[in-house]
Amino acid sequence: MATAEADPEVHTDVMQAVVLDQYGGEENLKIKSVPRPKITADQVLIRVHAASVNPIDWKVRQGMLKWILPEQLPAVLGFDVAGEIAEVGYSAKQQGWNTGDHVMAFSDKTFGGGYAEYVAVDSKVIVAKPEKCSFEEAAAIPLAATTAWKALVKLGQLHAGDDVLINGASGGVGSFAVQIAKALGAKVTAVCSSDNHALVRDLGADETIDYHATQFTQIARTFDIVFDAVSKSSFHECRRILKPEGHYIATLPSVESVGMSLISKFQKQSCHVVLARPDGDILKSLAALVNEGKLRTVLDTVFPLNEVAAAHRKSEGGHVVGKIVLHVLKDIPDERPHSEQ
Repeated sequence: MATAEADPEVHTDVMQAVVLDQYGGEENLKIKSVPRPKITADQVLIRVHAASVNPIDWKVRQGMLKWILPEQLPAVLGFDVAGEIAEVGYSAKQQGWNTGDHVMAFSDKTFGGGYAEYVAVDSKVIVAKPEKCSFEEAAAIPLAATTAWKALVKLGQLHAGDDVLINGASGGVGSFAVQIAKALGAKVTAVCSSDNHALVRDLGADETIDYHATQFTQIARTFDIVFDAVSKSSFHECRRILKPEGHYIATLPSVESVGMSLISKFQKQSCHVVLARPDGDILKSLAALVNEGKLRTVLDTVFPLNEVAAAHRKSEGGHVVGKIVLHVLKDIPDERPHSEQ
């Protein structure tokens, strides 16, 4: 029988992880000893160097998504990771993956599992870490940038020369969206606080709007794509600034957006809600943009993993510029018995 190739440093069946035992506040996130994941033939085991915090993490923690993610607690959160491969399943090995490879991944596990020393993921959802990125920068990419790519390219059908407006342009998803749209030849209008206009222009925005001073849904211009990366507007409000066959895309479902996404299939102007899922092909496209110097991560704050509660509080507070990342490697206090170390 074919066996997995393992890093000799992986010498225990126990690891440290941030565990959510019950829904509620950030105080429910606690570092505990848990079984190290065992991999299947199609999986790799990643020794996590960094993981990022996304809004979905604290929404899961609060119990807001129990109807979507009904799996029982306890759970380890974290969909974005970057690290090195510690163990390779037989089939993953045949695809060219080896222990020691530096990778980033959009975890395909129900709750992610990235807030831990190790995470097991399908080899189809990993790509080589771009050489231009640190582990912290790479960990910030998968979910947020996949969301931006799917919104603009898959749903918005972006073409070179399109006029694109991005609301929330300085946030995690928005900062990637500005760069992706620009890299693909669009003319980009970025909506964010004036404090962040210099940043989004540096990312590629052609024009900026300060949402404190101007209601972007009332401007005298039209766009091929309006991507509301923070879901603060509605399709109804944005129709007047959409071109006749324009696309409106939101990141959060609402009664209106879900209903209009169905109705708009029969109209020229369309309404979409983007839901990102692990997609290795999209991740490869994103990694290529990074290696070409066309996509970079904006880091707001890097927290050690033992300050995950503070990271969640900051994310929940809003007005994050770019991404919040957790540094994992060697930041977890090792509470295992000496015999297991």
